[in-house]
Amino acid sequence: MRDRTFHLERVGERAFEFEIMIYGDELTDRQPLLITNSIEFPMPPSQAFCEQMWDAGLQVIFVRRPGHGRSSPLPKPLLTKLNVESGATVMAEAVMLRTLIVKLGLKNIVLMAMGSSNPICFRLVHMVSEFSKVILVNPSFNQEIIPVFRPYWFQKMLKQIITSQSGLRVAEAGMKMLLRNDPLSFYQTILKTSPGDLAYVEANASDYEAAGALELQITGGMLFYDAVMCLTEDRILKDGYFAGVNASVLIGRDSSDTWKRNMLKETERLNLPLHYAVRADIFSAFASPEAVIALIRGEDSPYLVPLTEFAVTA
Repeated sequence: MRDRTFHLERVGERAFEFEIMIYGDELTDRQPLLITNSIEFPMPPSQAFCEQMWDAGLQVIFVRRPGHGRSSPLPKPLLTKLNVESGATVMAEAVMLRTLIVKLGLKNIVLMAMGSSNPICFRLVHMVSEFSKVILVNPSFNQEIIPVFRPYWFQKMLKQIITSQSGLRVAEAGMKMLLRNDPLSFYQTILKTSPGDLAYVEANASDYEAAGALELQITGGMLFYDAVMCLTEDRILKDGYFAGVNASVLIGRDSSDTWKRNMLKETERLNLPLHYAVRADIFSAFASPEAVIALIRGEDSPYLVPLTEFAVTA
């Protein structure tokens, strides 16, 4: 088995550094599967997932976004309310990721955006010509998503983050207190409605312990930035935005009916194919490597099903 070893990759004129994991340590002639992390889980997929991708001719490259782990933080001026809400911050991060891709010399790339990294990747797909396939995992387009989150206190925390500076400070302190006390319990509480997610957590408990420690480093500015980009309207997402991009959306079996209904509406508007993996919700991609491979290869699979084939409760 190969290791998931991280190293720092320096890019750009100002010596910005990304912390990245190249599965197997060195780039090979396998097709790169480039994964960007969501704010709540700055960890790569499991070794079992990475190994299954390797056997399928894919090499996982996991990038810790700015401000996560040892990746350089975004400059403070970019995290001001004005720059975040104007879209300047998300565009700057997309440019930085493009610079990393060029530095690594990646070709014929499969991009897999996880959760809150999707808004960055929405921009990135129009900056990089080397993407042969784009998988948007649990993206928030312009649907209302706060009611989807459970338990209720987590919804309240998300609202606090985007509505006031004092609310942001309270939410940050509360989240970090829970993570400091028991990171596994924090994740299990948030994921308790998804048997597939809970099974993935149990199988990879050490990754969630590590994620909890990394989350303690996240600043209030980063929380605000990701929350605004995911929980408020993204003005670039007009009809036809993804024309010419070989992109698909992936969600999981355990997603709520509210999430499924809203996702159907938005993917139809944006003309994006929507599939669902037969395991999990938030971690549907990591818990369903067979579904990811089928989606990349354009193959039929019992692990990957068009959502339109399933009834969604009205």
